[in-house]
Amino acid sequence: MNKHGFTLLELIIALGIITIVIGGIFLTLRPSTRRDLENASLTLQADLRYSQRRAIMEGQRIGIHFEPHYNRYSIITGAPERVIRTVYLQNGVNLVETSAPRLMFLPRGTASAGFRITLSNGDYWQRITATVSGGRIHIFDITQDREW
Repeated sequence: MNKHGFTLLELIIALGIITIVIGGIFLTLRPSTRRDLENASLTLQADLRYSQRRAIMEGQRIGIHFEPHYNRYSIITGAPERVIRTVYLQNGVNLVETSAPRLMFLPRGTASAGFRITLSNGDYWQRITATVSGGRIHIFDITQDREW
């Protein structure tokens, strides 16, 4: 007996496989602007915490100097000022605003002043804040409630 065509089970399995393959391709090709922004924010937050811990361990001022025009920031030591590492923001992430050109952590781990940094990537915006007392560092998603 010759069998012509497919059974219903074979069609369902084939459609399932095609759906999985197309879904995987779609996820791979979709824009990753939000993910790039989150990665940049987390990297900056980690660098701020690194600077804070290093200031405590070494007993000296360690901070971050921001250069929005070049879309980069550098981890620096206090006096004499020396650049430890420079980080360039990539994948369309922009350093939009800083409340001051640099943030310094004192040897006790607190920030020299309260600080606000805003990053953007397309329609997505995040603000990173550092508080003076305790030197806490937070990331806020401000995509929906931008004030400017």
